[in-house]
Amino acid sequence: MAADPQKMAETMDTMDIGPCPECGRQNPADARFCGGCGYAYDGGDPAGDDNQADPLIGRVIADRYRIIELLGRGGMGVVYKVEHIHIGKFMAMKLLHGELARDRNTIKRFQREAEAASRLSHPNSVQVFDFGRSEGLMYLVMEYLEGKDLGQVIREQGHLDFQRVARIAAQVCASVAQAHAEGVVHRDLKPENVMILDARPGGHEVAKVLDFGLAKLRDHTGNVTVTRAGHIVGTPYYMAPEQIKGEDVDARGDIYAIGAMIYKACTGTPPFVANTPMGVLTKHLTEELIPPSSRSGFHLPPAADQIVGKAMQKERGDRFQSADEMREALVHYLQSVGEALSEPTMSGLRVGKGEQAAATRSDVEKYEKRLRRRGLFLYVVLLGLIGGAGYGGWRLYQKYDTQTEVLSAEVEPNDAVENANPLPADTEVTGYLGKRQSREFGDADLYRLDGYVPGDAPLELRVDVSALPNIDVMIDVIRAGQQNPVLRADSGGVGVAERIPNFPLGDHEYLLRVRERWIDGRLPTENVSDTYTIRWSVQPHEEGTEQEVNDSLELANPLTAPGSVTGFLGWAEDVDLYCVPEGADPTTVDVEVSALAGMDVVLRVVDRVIHGSRKIDEAQVGDPERAAGVEITPGRTCFEVSANVPTNALRRAQPEEAYTLRLVAP
Repeated sequence: MAADPQKMAETMDTMDIGPCPECGRQNPADARFCGGCGYAYDGGDPAGDDNQADPLIGRVIADRYRIIELLGRGGMGVVYKVEHIHIGKFMAMKLLHGELARDRNTIKRFQREAEAASRLSHPNSVQVFDFGRSEGLMYLVMEYLEGKDLGQVIREQGHLDFQRVARIAAQVCASVAQAHAEGVVHRDLKPENVMILDARPGGHEVAKVLDFGLAKLRDHTGNVTVTRAGHIVGTPYYMAPEQIKGEDVDARGDIYAIGAMIYKACTGTPPFVANTPMGVLTKHLTEELIPPSSRSGFHLPPAADQIVGKAMQKERGDRFQSADEMREALVHYLQSVGEALSEPTMSGLRVGKGEQAAATRSDVEKYEKRLRRRGLFLYVVLLGLIGGAGYGGWRLYQKYDTQTEVLSAEVEPNDAVENANPLPADTEVTGYLGKRQSREFGDADLYRLDGYVPGDAPLELRVDVSALPNIDVMIDVIRAGQQNPVLRADSGGVGVAERIPNFPLGDHEYLLRVRERWIDGRLPTENVSDTYTIRWSVQPHEEGTEQEVNDSLELANPLTAPGSVTGFLGWAEDVDLYCVPEGADPTTVDVEVSALAGMDVVLRVVDRVIHGSRKIDEAQVGDPERAAGVEITPGRTCFEVSANVPTNALRRAQPEEAYTLRLVAP
């Protein structure tokens, strides 16, 4: 069922108003994206301050990709900069939407689409190196590029010279032509999916096309563009009429999108503009295209109108019939204005410091060859080592077991990984945060989770550390082999005990670090008279409770309506998201988030399609939040639970007490 324009308008009317700088649409003041054009209100850096609070930073995915920093978020997932720990070079990793990663049919389609994308080798296509599923996360690893997407270039520079646009578009056509020959249709071409890389002096900038085949994953039938929940596969400004109508999309749908991209790039304005996404889609179907030269306040050559006009014909049979045909028209124009370049290539690419550290397909292939050679050698060596390793392991176990039996207090020094104290589950150990390491860093005690064995079901970590009267204690969870913690837990201030209630553990070794919250410019505290205690345990994930990490729409937990779920705002800046999945029945519910002691709970009702939200924060500290008569659209309606934490707040989270989010019939 397509989205209801009337309901969409009513939803927008309930929100606080703030204009979009891209298209002028009225949006909620706290919206992250414009509901009309998808403009990101990100202030420039797509990551912002999220890296410090993101528990995925520092984790190693699939035993080889260490997550370095957040690069951005989009409708399909989250993109991170990662380091291949064996090659030592950077790549980009897209973690797909949490709901996509839990659906078996989607996983199968993802494998097919990703495998097809990985075969694309054109220099104007972003290279896909690897894909798979690890710890419940579905990932795609591709080359890391230092540049700006075309959408950002247009926002920063306004309209672009048509000659420059033609060079970029010719490269895009060259990329998609190879993809079409491999049977891969992009379906979501837009400026944000075209990366622009700088060029050497005298050379031309280079275009790289991202996300081949992935837009199709949103569609559970493989060819319908407006799902039952009204979730559109594609971006309204660049969608071909047949895609909007739910018909099969072939290569000519991508050609229409390239034409719309050229229109936006050379005029600074999308070809069709309206106050709502549905209004934009309707204009694609019904309105005649105004030639770009008539929309622009500056000169555009006749070729701009001719190429864009043919690419954006409403009947696909009237368009360019292949990407190669469109590229030839663009190259012919470039030659007519004296461009010596007849075949846009990568020859002008400038390789800087960042790109030297980025992995190439050659790097990956060399690494895989080394693995294959090493495999036979290791097999032979392994047979000779089994006897010795078994005996050594038995001796080590005896020593290790004896040590853990007698350990009831920390054994100093234990401030480094190599001398971390083994700490068995459900065992209480005492320790001191005593002599500081330096004027910047206080004492830190490291403990290894001794005996932790991953189970078939997801396991969650619980840690309790008692308070110290003069120290703001915090807990770091560190994955073995990494320096940066995967979680920093500091829910309260000086004299407050710390707890991690439900952090998800994977198939790795972990360490816990107890330390003071160090503040720049302040001398760390020493306490040689008071001891703290630490204890940890694991438990399987319980039905009806949140499953961390669920701090974004891409990783949101499913929630039925009516229904309820319990969860924790377990550490500073913890945010929990829940979405009503597709396939549920539309309904209307009253929503309530129970109170948390010492916390000002905040509820947001989020529309994941238009990326808008309505903030509900009327109650005070220690009171519940409620919203009556919330209309539920499956696949669109989500709920975010967080807390309003002032800078000087004594409590930054509430790991001692669970909240309950209830959706009940009015």
